Amino acid sequence: MKKIFSLSLLTLAFALSLIAANRESGLDTVTAAADVKVVYKEKCAKCHLEDGKGLKTLSPPDFTDAKWQASRTDAQFRASINNGKETMPGFKGAITPADVNALVKMVRGFAPKAAPAKKK
Repeated sequence: MKKIFSLSLLTLAFALSLIAANRESGLDTVTAAADVKVVYKEKCAKCHLEDGKGLKTLSPPDFTDAKWQASRTDAQFRASINNGKETMPGFKGAITPADVNALVKMVRGFAPKAAPAKKK
């Protein structure tokens, strides 16, 4: 009976550690995708606004600017979110890597869509 109980506890501990590792590694993108709007609203919208254009008095980047979007890599976005930049605080430890990746995708979504090519 002791062996079964010990084995059950060990299995449970292992399963919980896998779940935690998955979330911390950024692989839990389904949960992050569902949460990203909430995270953006709580952590980002105060300065970057709901539409991504940014509060003019603080001069954050305009996420809807195609030139600005093209000049930044996803890695640069992740670094800014994690470590902060200029007046923006860093959020490393406050949000998960999965949420950081989801925020990068959301910021990319503010970019203007390319106009369809004209037919000749």
